[in-house]
Amino acid sequence: MDKTERELRDMLEDRRLVRWPTEPQWVAIWTTANAKGYTGNVSTAVHSVAPDLLDVDWTGMMNFDDEQAKMMWSEIRLRRSVSPFRRGKPAAPVFNPDASEEAAEAFQLQIAALVARRWEVISDGPTGVQLRAPKKMKVIDIICLLVGLPTVIFYGLGVVLIGLGLIDYFIFTKAETKFLPRP
Repeated sequence: MDKTERELRDMLEDRRLVRWPTEPQWVAIWTTANAKGYTGNVSTAVHSVAPDLLDVDWTGMMNFDDEQAKMMWSEIRLRRSVSPFRRGKPAAPVFNPDASEEAAEAFQLQIAALVARRWEVISDGPTGVQLRAPKKMKVIDIICLLVGLPTVIFYGLGVVLIGLGLIDYFIFTKAETKFLPRP
């Protein structure tokens, strides 16, 4: 693997390159980057052959110093990983008051049905409602209690089984939670 291919692979890994070049594009990039007297870098060679292969933001940074551009690119990659950029305008939702009222009613009915089944509302915010289900005993807890109760009278093992069942239920059993986004 030569210097040009290594740099292209690094660019693809860094997402400065949108996709791998086709065979004719690869040949043109390699000949441009390895031409006698060529002073640019591989990004410049890719831009001269096929500018659509480069990320739009990287193309805008190509006129900076190479080290400065890579530093700025790492900042952009970090921001994209935390909060992805949107290309173009998002589609505007069509406002239909009847549909929004129906969705709000269905949302409230769904919450009421869960609350009727003893779910507890943890958080009611602008984006949605988070609910918590009541704790349920696991089968192993029930078995420990059922086997432990009769053996308490005869053996001390029953106390241990009942204790294990109660510890598992109260400490290790987590209640199910559910998040319902608002329509």
